[in-house]
Amino acid sequence: MIGVGKRPADHVAASTGRSDAALRATGGSWRGLDLRGLDVERERPFWVALSLVPGVGPVGFARLLAQHGSAEAAWKAGRRLLEGLPRIPDDATPTLDRLQRVGAIRLAREVEATTHAAGGLVITALDAAYPSSLASLDPRPAVLYLAGDPEALAAPCVALVGTRRASGYGRSVAAELADELARAGVTVVSGLAIGIDGAAHAAAVTAGGRSVAVLPSPIDRVYPPRHADLARRLVTSGGALVSEVAPGQAIGRPDFARRNRWIAGLSQAVVVVEAPDRSGALLTAAAAIDCGRDLYAVPGPIDAAGSRGCNRLIADHHAALLTSPAALLHQIGATGDRRPVSVASLSEAEGMLLYRLLRRSGSIEELIDRTGLGPGAVASGLTLLEARGLVESYGGATFHPTLAARRIERGG
Repeated sequence: MIGVGKRPADHVAASTGRSDAALRATGGSWRGLDLRGLDVERERPFWVALSLVPGVGPVGFARLLAQHGSAEAAWKAGRRLLEGLPRIPDDATPTLDRLQRVGAIRLAREVEATTHAAGGLVITALDAAYPSSLASLDPRPAVLYLAGDPEALAAPCVALVGTRRASGYGRSVAAELADELARAGVTVVSGLAIGIDGAAHAAAVTAGGRSVAVLPSPIDRVYPPRHADLARRLVTSGGALVSEVAPGQAIGRPDFARRNRWIAGLSQAVVVVEAPDRSGALLTAAAAIDCGRDLYAVPGPIDAAGSRGCNRLIADHHAALLTSPAALLHQIGATGDRRPVSVASLSEAEGMLLYRLLRRSGSIEELIDRTGLGPGAVASGLTLLEARGLVESYGGATFHPTLAARRIERGG
């Protein structure tokens, strides 16, 4: 990987507000904390309770631990604990008063019960089950809510992220990368958004692999709702849903910047598949640099608005150019799975169409021009290729070869 430092991260994240480095400089660092002397079981309910207080994010939690020595002591400080927060929301005081009337132990029990009812686990940063990849971050989430198999986070993880308004090219590349990673035993991490995220998750599961979705919402309220079924598939196939928002909690505007940081933190490498300028995926790219993760970007056409962010990451030497799934597997030290794909013999027209599509995706009009076939032959050939699972279209306008077709081309 190319060398990247903090200046590129600050440059990439210039439009995202205060940097994590700036927040740490104000006294919210986890690295200076010694948590080894804390009683894990005694502290646990107070970690859960404190995490429910508005304004107590990862930075604020670290400040409270530094100032009070433990979450229990911070909780018992009452309203005075708010003085140690970097930002005090308007609802912080009344919410804290209400939570304290309930009590930390009862709160924790209620949260545990709600989480278990949603099929999840509560994991604090003191627990052995806390992901080791996140344990190295500063700041880091104090409490996580996980539905699925925690082992999915213990395996090698690679994040695939990109725009919600993905092109057919972007979806195809995301699916191919996710498929190859999943077959190599790598967990595919993303944010469950429509577009690139959804294509990556779905391809990983279809390949028989594992995928982890980091949510901006609770695990019992999947966002976006249209991906609720995909979320269930992730969990039942050995993957997981992860959130720092407790189930049953009311949420305001999702904190996508923080969610994107956890996506990067969980992964050994981050791949930006397709991203326009000011894309949320660039927040994940900035987080990858800040967290010291390898960063790759997939190049796109120079005149494609959806690829401007990726092209700029490469041009500015913030990300390494990614040219193929095989190159990515080589860089992360994984081995691909070349399972043979058997299909029935293709007609001459089908073979000609597939050959052209493997060189470059195209519309019916483009394929008529590139093959010399008539409109009827092209339309019927594409229909048969789609039925064989060798071609797919996005929006019915542009046709692309599937993963199965690309394996045939590679001879396996």
